Amino acid sequence: MMSIDIPTKDRPEWAEMAQGQHAMKKYVLQLQIDRISKKMAANEMTVDEGVEYLYEYFCKYPKGFRRDLEEIFKSW
Repeated sequence: MMSIDIPTKDRPEWAEMAQGQHAMKKYVLQLQIDRISKKMAANEMTVDEGVEYLYEYFCKYPKGFRRDLEEIFKSW
């Protein structure tokens, strides 16, 4: 599923986000990222799986997290 509302999945910022390298303004989003980065640290999830999870999450709620996306990705 592709969405023009969010950046493409091949952007390196997705992997950075999955690894917890970007602080999120929305608390609920930060919780998702914390959960993903902990799973990756425990080898329960790969970076690709983390990116996939986040991408699908943003596809479901693109408008709610637009400001976070704009801050991280700048443009797309």
